[in-house]
Amino acid sequence: MSGGAVSGTRRNSPARSAGLLRDMLAPGGRPRPELVVGGEHDVFLPPRRLGPAVRSRLGIRLQVLADSGHLVVEECPTRLAALAG
Repeated sequence: MSGGAVSGTRRNSPARSAGLLRDMLAPGGRPRPELVVGGEHDVFLPPRRLGPAVRSRLGIRLQVLADSGHLVVEECPTRLAALAG
C-alpha cells in the first residue's frame, strides 16, 4: 500500500462519479437518492458548491444542517435520522 491508501477502497475519479450517476438515473438502476444532506460549515463540500451540483445532476434538493461540518453523520446523527425517518 502506498500514499496512505486504504486496502479495499476505490479511488474516486470523474469517470467513476459519472458512471455512478448514470447507474442511478437509468431505469431500473440503483435506488436514486431523494435528499442530499450537507453541513453548513463543510469546507470540503460547501453548500454553495454542493447545492447547484445536487440540483443540476440529480434534480433533488440539498438539506443543509446548521452548526455542522463535513461529518454530519458523526456530528448530528439524531437530526440526520429524523430527516431519513
